[in-house]
Amino acid sequence: MTETVNIELNYGFNGTFQCEIPSERLIHYHQAPAGIDDVAARMKQVLNSPLELPPLDLAVVPGDKITIAVDYQAPAAAEVINSVWDYFSDCGIEAGDVTILQTSSESSMLQEKLKAAVNSELQEQASWVIHAPDSKEEVGYLGTSAGGERIYLSRHLLEADFILPIEKVGFDPLIGYAGGGSSIYPGFSSQEAIIKSRGQSHRELTPAESRPLRQLIDEIGWMLGLQYSLQVIPAGGQSVSEIVFGSLEATFRKAKQLLDEYWKLEPEYKSEMIVIAVEDGPTGHQWNQLGSVLETARNLVAQDGRIVLLTQIDSALGEGLQILSRCHEPLDAIKPLRDSQPGDLLAATQMALTGDWALICLLSKVSSDEVEDLFVIPLEDEAEVQRLLQTDETVSVIASAQYAYGQLKQG
Repeated sequence: MTETVNIELNYGFNGTFQCEIPSERLIHYHQAPAGIDDVAARMKQVLNSPLELPPLDLAVVPGDKITIAVDYQAPAAAEVINSVWDYFSDCGIEAGDVTILQTSSESSMLQEKLKAAVNSELQEQASWVIHAPDSKEEVGYLGTSAGGERIYLSRHLLEADFILPIEKVGFDPLIGYAGGGSSIYPGFSSQEAIIKSRGQSHRELTPAESRPLRQLIDEIGWMLGLQYSLQVIPAGGQSVSEIVFGSLEATFRKAKQLLDEYWKLEPEYKSEMIVIAVEDGPTGHQWNQLGSVLETARNLVAQDGRIVLLTQIDSALGEGLQILSRCHEPLDAIKPLRDSQPGDLLAATQMALTGDWALICLLSKVSSDEVEDLFVIPLEDEAEVQRLLQTDETVSVIASAQYAYGQLKQG
């Protein structure tokens, strides 16, 4: 009898897909790391033993104006903030001296949800600020970079006595690794800086290789005098696999190591089919999640192979995907996307590039006509996915793929 591997994938908001794949056909099966059961206990532990810096209570004193810069993509953000506040409160910090600074996002519900989930003292007395990048009153001049670029940041950062970034660490097609200050810039800068930072990824580079925007982010962290940092590594869905706290440089270095350990895939061979599950995350479940997912799929699937995406996406197409939907061929979208720089530039670009490389099949809640306009085959239900697997093709499987990065094993 042929040995089989039991596959179980969570996808979307509440979907679960199960199947069996013969082991001889399975090239790679990547599962999400386990989540931390007690985030508060882990937070207490890391806050009391920062990496390469003295205890936090030596860095803040009563009366300090403290800005907590929150990356809205960080899982368990409310639990992390509550633990930070418990520590600050024990140090004699007043809630009225705390500013919770967030970037604007597509959904105001994200900010409201975070505020509703934190300590009531913070809800009522802290300042809750949504950064307005197009407001001249909101941003101030930090300095000029080594490359001659004038840097502007939120005044809530410039005028703070102490800044604590809370960031999700993840793979990023533009800067290699997100985290280590990347939530500060360009997110809390000017609208001009935010638009200028958009790009179509560096496919030829691995995450560890140097990129100009990443170098600028590191320089801005130094210019701002960032010292302490909280870096959150995701587990599956909206849970946390690890939290690292201490100096910005040390935490980012450690967090990148953990991210590689948990989420970097390096199979030896490409597969003829790749099955990818995408879950609801801290920012919701939408098309933008597919940017890095499709890049990984393109890296790991053979040309003209099949990419099967398991999602429950039901959101409208963004500007970039609409551009793609009006094209005759996938690659026809690349230049207009580069010219218009839409908010969903990465997702639309990766959809075009991947659609030209392989056959994309999508399980979602979006209408079949809209899906087909993206050069994608719509799947109606899990039974269609099961039928696709009834072949002799080699298969790779990725759980919680929105957090993963994949490339063939080097050497």
